[in-house]
Amino acid sequence: MQHQLKSYILAYYIAVFSLFASPALAATRPITFPVDGPASFRNDFSEPRGGGTREHLGIDIMADKMIPAVSAVDGVVSYIVSPQASWGYSITIRDDEGYQYRYLHLNNDTPGTDDGAGGEANAYAPGITRGARVTAGQLIGWVGDSGNAEAVGSHLHFEIRQPDRTPINPYDSLTLAASQSPRSASIKTGVIVPVPEHPPETEQGVAAGAAYIFARDLSEGDTGEAVRQLQMKLKTFGHFTSYITDYFGPITRTAVIRYQNANGLPATGMVGTATRDLLNKDVARALETSAPPVKDLFEGDKGEAVRQLQTQLKALGYYSGTVTDVFDSAVREAVRRFQVTLRLNPTGYVDAGTRKKLGEEFLRLPVIAVPNPPSGYVFTESLALGARGEAVRQLQMKLRTLGYFSADTTGYFGPITRTAVINFQKAMGLEQVGIVGPKTKMALNA
Repeated sequence: MQHQLKSYILAYYIAVFSLFASPALAATRPITFPVDGPASFRNDFSEPRGGGTREHLGIDIMADKMIPAVSAVDGVVSYIVSPQASWGYSITIRDDEGYQYRYLHLNNDTPGTDDGAGGEANAYAPGITRGARVTAGQLIGWVGDSGNAEAVGSHLHFEIRQPDRTPINPYDSLTLAASQSPRSASIKTGVIVPVPEHPPETEQGVAAGAAYIFARDLSEGDTGEAVRQLQMKLKTFGHFTSYITDYFGPITRTAVIRYQNANGLPATGMVGTATRDLLNKDVARALETSAPPVKDLFEGDKGEAVRQLQTQLKALGYYSGTVTDVFDSAVREAVRRFQVTLRLNPTGYVDAGTRKKLGEEFLRLPVIAVPNPPSGYVFTESLALGARGEAVRQLQMKLRTLGYFSADTTGYFGPITRTAVINFQKAMGLEQVGIVGPKTKMALNA
């Protein structure tokens, strides 16, 4: 009785808090705790990962390898990784309201080992395939350390996404579910637990699994978001050249045929199983390979990256000159002053360590939302990896409309947004630096 009373009280306070919390950061969903065994977690949603290059969009639930992972809701398995991807074995479940529940890093080892040779039989429970119907509490797989979690400890990365795929903070939902679990005594919440810091080399792999997945067949006459996403992907791959709509008409059918001909598929003009599978693989491949590395900057360098550097240094108070695209002696001295202040080696050039610290300090500045004028949003500020706020959200929306961005509109400029900017710059004949500088702003506004 006392345990039940505590659960009701906790639910009440979470509900009250949710009324005042931002929907993008906190919203409580009625779920079953997704780990059926001893576990611990804390609120690490939105923390920086990968040296500040990406944002953590879930909660890491620490649990031993091979502890059962269970379905949080009644729903359908809308996505399952096969074969193992760079982010490991993963399952996405969609409930009847369209919310998605994502499980990453499921087990890839032979039980009792860390050999990475366990295969799908030790990752997913029998019968768990795309399209399978599951119920809350049903076994779907086992906790592990697959993919880019191999060196950071066994855990389940758990996400909740709204029907529009916007991430919400699962912490309150997990806390309530933990309090109502028969295993509540063995689930530790709000305590300091080791934070799995995934290797910083890429976010694209996880993002590929989180990106829009073509889960149903499409043909002429269909309408809706799936058609719009199809057109955007085909435009990215160079087969669709018209305006993005949500209607599958003759133009879209012709673009599908071009894609099928280019890839040796039967030219039916319909998006069936084989075409869907290849589209999904091509999307994942594009996310993982299209972004070039960020280069170090030295005196004498020119371009948009230098302009963005000057913009950051000026905002932080280290550079007082006119913002240009030339790395001159004044910029070198500004970089040195920044490095001395942050106790870095005062080399006067921008290496990975200086770039990381610049990003961290820049993120600490207050975000100023640019108003949306009646005639449409006008891009007035430079944007680069690590930026966040309304201007980034508008950038993602604009790139989505143009067919270059298909992930979640988060307001955070991560590697996926950088890749979209690079693809836009390539199409516009601009320098492909992944930074929104004056020329890119002009093209976006045009």
